[in-house]
Amino acid sequence: MIQKITLLFGLLLSFATFSQETGCAKFKNGTFKVTDPASKKVCIIKRDGNVQTERMEESDETYDFDLVWIDDCTYTVTPTASTSARNKEVLKAGTMTVKITKVTDSSYVQKVTVANNPKFRRVDEVFLMESK
Repeated sequence: MIQKITLLFGLLLSFATFSQETGCAKFKNGTFKVTDPASKKVCIIKRDGNVQTERMEESDETYDFDLVWIDDCTYTVTPTASTSARNKEVLKAGTMTVKITKVTDSSYVQKVTVANNPKFRRVDEVFLMESK
């Protein structure tokens, strides 16, 4: 009997956890900014559907990435062929996996890992920019 109650409680808990809103959905599309902690340069990120475009604030050069959502709070970005052709340096990084670990009304904290560099780890706070 105790095993049945424990199993039932476990199932109910997993359904309750599954149905909770993660808060990550509001960051799937929009314009964001993040500051590189080392260089203090600001990167503007535009995310629309399965495309992410990045541009440093003081530059006109853009980088496009194919974006794939793995789950509500995890996605990968891979340089597009045109971005790779313009800048071979982005190929060295390859596919990056971004895990949103904390959300607020106007920002989220992300943990970034890189497929081609398993030692690379980066944590940033990314801010939602107001639509104009």
